[in-house]
Amino acid sequence: MSIVFDAIQFIETSLLFSAFLFSAIMFIRTRDSLAGRTLIVLFPVATILFISYMYGINARASGINDSNMAWLSPLFALLVIALIMAAILATCYYVLQLFPVSHKKKRIGFISCMVLVGILLIITAILVMYMSKSDLTRAITNALWAFYPLCSMALFIEAVALSCVYKNIKDTHDQKLAGYFLIAFIPQIMFSVIDFFLLRVISFQLTHLSYTVFSLFVFIDLSTYFFKYYNRDLDISKDKLALKDKFMLSDREIEVTELLARGMTNQIIGERLYISINTVKSHIKSIYKKLGISNRLQLINLLSGLSSRNHL
Repeated sequence: MSIVFDAIQFIETSLLFSAFLFSAIMFIRTRDSLAGRTLIVLFPVATILFISYMYGINARASGINDSNMAWLSPLFALLVIALIMAAILATCYYVLQLFPVSHKKKRIGFISCMVLVGILLIITAILVMYMSKSDLTRAITNALWAFYPLCSMALFIEAVALSCVYKNIKDTHDQKLAGYFLIAFIPQIMFSVIDFFLLRVISFQLTHLSYTVFSLFVFIDLSTYFFKYYNRDLDISKDKLALKDKFMLSDREIEVTELLARGMTNQIIGERLYISINTVKSHIKSIYKKLGISNRLQLINLLSGLSSRNHL
């Protein structure tokens, strides 16, 4: 059975870290807000999975029982608990953006989630102290085993709330993401019960599956979004004047920007405008500096946002 758990953890960890690296690279390259939101979710979840997987390997290699974690420092245990809280709150924040309510109510909802997670944290801490008595090592063990499944109940409650307003979500993309969250976290109550009562003597937890499934759904959605959103010709002919006035671009820089948005290479741009490639590069450098960007992906993201706002 341990081989099966090891295989599941290895697959989970590999997939999540690959998704995290892709999201990080795309955010650095594009500064896209959706990539940033996805990265906030993936980082703590991928880190927790990695720590859990490495702990299992270390325990078996050292001949340490999972119920005895004397080698683990209290400081490191606090770090893991902090990551768990970060994963829960980051997922709460991500999903709250999908609710069909005002920004004010979303802020109230996030504060409510923080309070709920805090209450669950206190309840779990009291339970851990009761179970551990005065044994610090045992307290660390119980904390790492109990915090993740019990505090993740907050996401089950959020999933129940989201299911009540699911049909009111107008945006098809947000509705799709909401569906992913429901698929991943409605079973969380069952996972928490199993983890707490049946899987307390091993490092593997079913709670990981909820976060992994949702994170992979989010990653697939982000990948699809990037391929559709950035692999296209962008027509900015209607926005040239607004672009020129806002960023103080010259007429030639506007021409270069328009051709860049259409996906043309430097050589083709030079041929179209009857200028050398070095001159094209010089114009591009100036455009990027005025727009506060560093590459074409960021240019497309900026121009798309500008176009959307101008056409509202």
